[in-house]
Amino acid sequence: MKLSQGVAIAWVVLCCCFAQLEAYRILCIYPSSGRSHVLVGQALLKGLAARGHDVTMVSPFKLSKPVPNYPTGPHFNAPTVVLFSAGLTKMTADFVGNPRAVATVPAIMVGGRGALDFAGRVKNFLFAGVENVITAVSDYVQTSYYEQFFPPGRYPSYADVRRNVSLVLLNTHFSQATPRPYLPNVVEVGGLQIKAKPDPLPEDIREWLDGAGEHGVVYFCLGSNLKSADLPQAKLDAILKTFAQLKQRVLWKWESDHIPNAPPNVLSKAWLPQDDVLAHPNVKLFISHGGLGGMAEAKYHGVPVLGIPIFAEQHQNIQSMIDDGVAMQVDYKQLDERTFSRAVNIMVREHRFAERAKAISELYRDRPQSAMDLACYWVEYVARHRGAPQLHYPGADMNFFQHESLDVIAFLVAILYVVFKVFKLVLRFAYRKVFKSSRKAKVQ
Repeated sequence: MKLSQGVAIAWVVLCCCFAQLEAYRILCIYPSSGRSHVLVGQALLKGLAARGHDVTMVSPFKLSKPVPNYPTGPHFNAPTVVLFSAGLTKMTADFVGNPRAVATVPAIMVGGRGALDFAGRVKNFLFAGVENVITAVSDYVQTSYYEQFFPPGRYPSYADVRRNVSLVLLNTHFSQATPRPYLPNVVEVGGLQIKAKPDPLPEDIREWLDGAGEHGVVYFCLGSNLKSADLPQAKLDAILKTFAQLKQRVLWKWESDHIPNAPPNVLSKAWLPQDDVLAHPNVKLFISHGGLGGMAEAKYHGVPVLGIPIFAEQHQNIQSMIDDGVAMQVDYKQLDERTFSRAVNIMVREHRFAERAKAISELYRDRPQSAMDLACYWVEYVARHRGAPQLHYPGADMNFFQHESLDVIAFLVAILYVVFKVFKLVLRFAYRKVFKSSRKAKVQ
């Protein structure tokens, strides 16, 4: 499907070869334009390949001319798995008909955790309405675009393609947000990209981290969408001046050749294996834009976070970390030497953040099986059972009026109305009969 930038959905199509060894041919279409989102899909595909499956992945980073809107699942007559690199939205919920719990669970863009007060429920309700409108308009546009390339009659309809989803995998964990109801075919696999055993670091990076001593290292990365090299000069100067005053070393993901006027305690690299870096015991602070993947890695490895959220759900991700007691936030618009230096120094000096991060790490790691094992199990389950129709929720095929029983309510109201009318007519008839009888008796 032609998806907006920043939305990361993988269509994992299981072209199943039901051989004795139960190895399957798996095709993953990952249309996200964000490299960090694609890493989640790559992790799952690597895990499946390690289990002996024949895996192929297609993403914008590999194909020069990808075909938009191609209905891969129906084309191969194979079950489809959706891997979403964030939490449940209306779009992903609609794939399988999962309840949205508008009254109890804050939406991604609303933020917050725990029970919603009245104002929070009003805000959540209004956002859900806006999301409904946006989704309806998007579906209309997508349907028109889809039918240009896949005419009705020759191909399944756009609505049928959307319903041909057997499983939804979410890159979330219940410890990250408000608990919510999920159908059996909606599975949380938060931290899918995190390796149980980190890979060896490049020698220069390992030496930089190992040699940091007791003061440790501050890791700075603003993700793949915002490049550090594109920071305004005033903000860059404020950050460099702050780092120059630290006892800690700094490891900075910097996309160009070198950082101009960088102090000697700063090492920059165009690419860094973030999960492996955060796993190093000398990393004391992670300065991040607040991407969901990075927040999961910070939680897993027990590293406090200083957030500089820029857009989308990053503000809510950082706020969730603040609620956990493992983070602080600097407003990007207000970032200067005073605000940035104050926040960095508080976080590297006060041990409460590190102590709380360790506790959150234990909570995040406490699972019956790893996210990778869980995701692979469910993908294989869907393949083994030819799409697992036993998991299909009947509500996914209902419209809004049917799902909310509005048609039933209308029917019952109509019945009550008819009964009331009949009862009223009977009473009126009886009253008239009695009234006439009494008048006759008086006349006689």
